Amino acid sequence: MLLPAAQPRFRGITHIFIDCDDCLYQNGWATARRITQSIGAYTATLGDRAYQLYKEHGTCLKGLLVERILDEAGAEEFLTEVHKIDYSEIEPDARLREVLSAVLGAPCWVFTASASEHAARCMGIIDTRARRIEEQTE
Repeated sequence: MLLPAAQPRFRGITHIFIDCDDCLYQNGWATARRITQSIGAYTATLGDRAYQLYKEHGTCLKGLLVERILDEAGAEEFLTEVHKIDYSEIEPDARLREVLSAVLGAPCWVFTASASEHAARCMGIIDTRARRIEEQTE
């Protein structure tokens, strides 16, 4: 039997890029909803302004920074706090682990607009530990 990386369908793969939320794992956006609720709780003192910041700037965090409601240090605190959520809807994914193992050797990056710790928690839950994955944030 050929090793997975030697299978023709995996030849030529030189890099792997994966979006974290509801791509690396899929759970009908349940985790994203928890994060959204957490952002709402964190920004409750802003009222509806948090949603407006999201609509105007693409993310609430970007709006908080552009409008100088938070500075860079505050942004790190924001990301840490809003990702203190229950991750129970994310489950181990043996098939994903198998696919990533098949292309072992190709560098892999997981992108997230969240804190790198969020991506690491997600990867740990779905059990991609058998594979070295670089964590990057957008």
